[in-house]
Amino acid sequence: MTAPREKFFSMRWDIDHRACITDGLPRILRVCRQLGIRHTFFVNMGRSTNLREWLRGLAGTRARLRDTQAIHLIRKIGWPRFIAETVLARPVGRSFIPALERVAAEGHELGLHGASDHVVWSRRIDSVPEDVIAADLGETLGQFRHLFGRPAGFTSPGFRSDERITRMVERFGFAYDGDAIGGRPHRPCHGGQPAQHWRIPVTICGQRTVPFLEWHGARSTPPQDILADFTGRLDGADWAVLYGHPCYEGVHEGLLRRVLQAVLERGFRFVTHRELAQRLCLGGLN
Repeated sequence: MTAPREKFFSMRWDIDHRACITDGLPRILRVCRQLGIRHTFFVNMGRSTNLREWLRGLAGTRARLRDTQAIHLIRKIGWPRFIAETVLARPVGRSFIPALERVAAEGHELGLHGASDHVVWSRRIDSVPEDVIAADLGETLGQFRHLFGRPAGFTSPGFRSDERITRMVERFGFAYDGDAIGGRPHRPCHGGQPAQHWRIPVTICGQRTVPFLEWHGARSTPPQDILADFTGRLDGADWAVLYGHPCYEGVHEGLLRRVLQAVLERGFRFVTHRELAQRLCLGGLN
């Protein structure tokens, strides 16, 4: 008799803003303890907002506020906190070292999310010279390693990546990046050659690069319909990756718990991205 096919699920969190840690992270960890599962958290070590960049891209900011497919950061945390964080420009990961150490101590994976300025990377990284990006990323990686150890994974803010970033991920020795939506895990190319590291894509997502639950939240989808859509996307899959931001999906603790319970009920095994990459190196996910 053929053994049942093993199925894998990985939950990826992008810790972009300070509110991700103060508002969402404690709730996420509580759900993980209750369900006995581990997640992967990519940490922005630098600042999350930048007044000059917001003013420089004012037209784009207005468009984001009117976006019906996503929920803008201002709607998530409110104007007072948004203004305070923009003016103070305080770093994210480096401000919450004990909280992130607890995440790792509970068996979750910590990875690196971008470099020192989340807004610059997500809005106009394509116009920043490669040597400037490399120096910034190298310094940020050094800070991460000093505080939390060597990360296996890297993700670009806003999925804004290109061959230069792929080359840097390779150069700095990451085992994988998460800079893709859809498709199968693969070794990305730079200079016409496949890299040594893996690219692990998000497989369950909303429109564009909007997280699945946030996309439904922006459309005021009833919870039962969200769950029906989610479980339908799991059907027939042998592995899946869902991503979100703790300052939104993490705050909606009840819905998050129901979504993750549905994964377990369908026989998926929770693994971190690091574990996925290890399995890929050994020959695949099954």
